[in-house]
Amino acid sequence: MPRKKYTYAKVTASQSELITERSEWEAEWRQISDYLLPGRGIYQTYNKPRKRKLTTPNIINSVGEDSLTVLTSGMHGRLTSPAMPWFRLSWGDGRLNVIEQTKAWLQQAGDLLHKGLHISNFYSIINSFYTEYAGFGTGSMYVGEDTYDDYIPFRFELLTAGEYAFSIGPDGKPAVYTRTIFLTPRQLVAQFPKTASKEVKLVVSENRAGADTTYLTVLEYLIKEQYKGMDYYMIRYELSSPGSNQSNVSVPDMTKSPLSEDGFNEHPYPTARWNTIGSDTYGIGPGSRALPDIKRLQEMEKAFLMATHKSINPPLNAPARMKGKLNSLPGGMNYYANPQETVNELYQIKFDYQGVSAAVERVEERIQRNFYNDVFLTATRDPNASPLKATQVIAQEQEKMFRLGPVVERLGSEFFTPIIGRSFHIMHRKGMFPPLAPEFEDAIEDMTITLISPMAIAQRTVKSQGVDAFMGFIGQAAQFDPTIVDNLDSDEAARQRADIEGVDIGILRPEAEVKKIRDDRAKAEAREQQKQDALTAQNMQNETGPAGATTRKTNAEAGQVLAETQLTAQQSGLLQ
Repeated sequence: MPRKKYTYAKVTASQSELITERSEWEAEWRQISDYLLPGRGIYQTYNKPRKRKLTTPNIINSVGEDSLTVLTSGMHGRLTSPAMPWFRLSWGDGRLNVIEQTKAWLQQAGDLLHKGLHISNFYSIINSFYTEYAGFGTGSMYVGEDTYDDYIPFRFELLTAGEYAFSIGPDGKPAVYTRTIFLTPRQLVAQFPKTASKEVKLVVSENRAGADTTYLTVLEYLIKEQYKGMDYYMIRYELSSPGSNQSNVSVPDMTKSPLSEDGFNEHPYPTARWNTIGSDTYGIGPGSRALPDIKRLQEMEKAFLMATHKSINPPLNAPARMKGKLNSLPGGMNYYANPQETVNELYQIKFDYQGVSAAVERVEERIQRNFYNDVFLTATRDPNASPLKATQVIAQEQEKMFRLGPVVERLGSEFFTPIIGRSFHIMHRKGMFPPLAPEFEDAIEDMTITLISPMAIAQRTVKSQGVDAFMGFIGQAAQFDPTIVDNLDSDEAARQRADIEGVDIGILRPEAEVKKIRDDRAKAEAREQQKQDALTAQNMQNETGPAGATTRKTNAEAGQVLAETQLTAQQSGLLQ
């Protein structure tokens, strides 16, 4: 039996309260689905929609969809590109980063984690997550270890707006999380063979109509509470579908035992919000901000098309006797008994095409700015771009990237860090990492995650600019006063720059190793200097001692003989 405080009645009552709380945002989500994201969003709590409408007559001008695609593609490429590492693991205790054993283990674990994400379905759905996240302002994803495949460590499942509801705890993270899942009777029995209702089992065992084409609703209820030594408790119930005409299966009112009770070590539903107002539960994204302009654009486009149609095929005045006989096709022939009876326009169309086109373009540009297209399309939108302006273009791109700074920071803390952390611990629990010495196992809980994608690094370039400017100032000042270099800790500057650039911990030598290299170099230089000093002293002794006197005497005699020989030669006329 489930815990008394999580009976069917109490769980469904709690879910109803969360859905009521969500209703303020849901009204706007429905409009976003109608004008921006057709096919996304499930707003029937207990019934699976019959058919997802991937198109809608509300969308005439698709600039909103195109602009959202540019934003999501840009975020995917610059935040979670599968072509390059986009996060780095390090020990919370800095001392472990300099121990060769722990440093090598964490480096190998990080490489295996990247490979695990590649072989899973993470990269196939992360772009769709950005669409939900930017469009509705809130995005959520399931991270499960129930993969049914020993080779794949984890699986990911994207949720859409209206499919889930949650409340926020004191730490700003989901404290209570509910979700509705739609399963066919056969899927339900396969997943819960022992606890599925008798009626559902009977439909499957007898292979009745609807066993594979109708859907039942399962409610998941997750709360942060200890369960069998784990931090999160989840209970699932099979729900009835009051008023539903979608199922031929008679589902009883489930007031008995739940389908399952599970525990999770980490929150399995990382949830991110683009931006929030005060203590709001759900986020507000670019889709909400652009919605008024998107709706206005559709109205303008309708008016523009109507005016164009009237200009091309205007309403006409024609004689009554020509009713049903008027030929208005190109090259059509009309015959008159009275030449003065003519066909003419009902009224003159005076439409400012140029002015309306300019107004439409202004609205389109506002929509594109709301979706940060100018951040990701800088080069293609600059008609004067040239290699001579490369430095200026880079500076402009960095400035525009700062506009997404708060979003990237929030996305990292609310979404990526929980996903990477849970994925790491899943692989560790499954024994997919090499063994680590027992004395270091506890340190895994303090592991830190740093985003090193191009967009994440761009947010830290402000700090690097300060470091670079200071280093440049010291270099220039040293030309006039070399002692100013004494103020600079170049080792600390190098480490800060490496951290900003996301350099792997294996590339930068530990401080102890750097100290040893410098000590060895100093000793080698000292030994070489000693050799030079000894050689110099020996030469001086040779010059001042008895041997030196003999050498000087011999050199003097040799010089005298040479001088006498030269004098004799001159006298004899041989040297002229």
